[in-house]
Amino acid sequence: MKIHLFFFILLFWATILPAKKKYPQYGSLDLRRECRKGNGRCRVECHESEIRIAFCIRPGSHCCLQK
Repeated sequence: MKIHLFFFILLFWATILPAKKKYPQYGSLDLRRECRKGNGRCRVECHESEIRIAFCIRPGSHCCLQK
């Protein structure tokens, strides 16, 4: 069992870590910041005068933009 754990750690170290260094833009997207860039706000419910376009960090909150 210990040898399986060793090989799993070795595989993780050889594949995932170099990919995170080479492509840091994947997996590090801050959806709240992207929502604010589009002049939106993260809310649980959007008002009638707003458009829901995407989810924010929490699955229950939406990015709401003014119409």
